[in-house]
Amino acid sequence: MAGSQCQVIKAPSDEPPRGNISIFLAGTTSKVDTNDWREELSASLSDIPITIYNPYRADWDSSWREDIDFPPYRQQVEWELDKQDTADVVVIYFHPATQAPISLLELGICARVPGKAIVVCPEGYWKRGNVQIVCRKFGIEW
Repeated sequence: MAGSQCQVIKAPSDEPPRGNISIFLAGTTSKVDTNDWREELSASLSDIPITIYNPYRADWDSSWREDIDFPPYRQQVEWELDKQDTADVVVIYFHPATQAPISLLELGICARVPGKAIVVCPEGYWKRGNVQIVCRKFGIEW
């Protein structure tokens, strides 16, 4: 984002954060819309001096084995876990056209940390009721 105050760090970069606060963009990664929600959110925050951790990888290879012993896959998951843990805020988006089981896991990881998660869960998401109950129980904005 040219002229942006916002720094976007994409996986698997180890670039150090420069922003006053950091945000991890968890949630749906499947291409179900013409626009990428992560790109839209990052663009809307471009005038703010923050760091955004975006786990999306253009070079992702669907043939990668989802296995701890497969280095590219392990690197991606470890990067996501590290950045989610160090981020000040985790935004989790549950797109209604996806099941997003990893997004549910991401919510569970940060639900008990006050002020850590912001959840977007539109009508139509298959586990919306569960997400709403978790958010209410732990005081998460949704």
